[in-house]
Amino acid sequence: MKGKMLELKNWLKDSGKKIRILRALHKKYQQAGYETASWNSENGKTYFDNSHSLYSLKREYRHKHIAYSELKGHTRSEIENPRDNNLPDEDWILSIKKKYFDEQETLRNST
Repeated sequence: MKGKMLELKNWLKDSGKKIRILRALHKKYQQAGYETASWNSENGKTYFDNSHSLYSLKREYRHKHIAYSELKGHTRSEIENPRDNNLPDEDWILSIKKKYFDEQETLRNST
């Protein structure tokens, strides 16, 4: 595994670590009552920024993980079985796969 696929794998590993840290912070902020603070207070802004960062990173991680796993040969049912109201963005997954597919295909043809 070389090049962009390795870069994507490392991004997934690093992002997983960041998500765990942000989740712990989110829980800490909830326990401290930051979520009930006024939206324009320092605590409210801190809570909102952390929540937004966590949500965005989790969403990006999910889509890149699906694309990476499908490029590695796994079926969607092996990766996840989402509810009808929580389906992933197929266009985003397709764009990620297109970005990394050319290199993956080149590697398969050379072996």
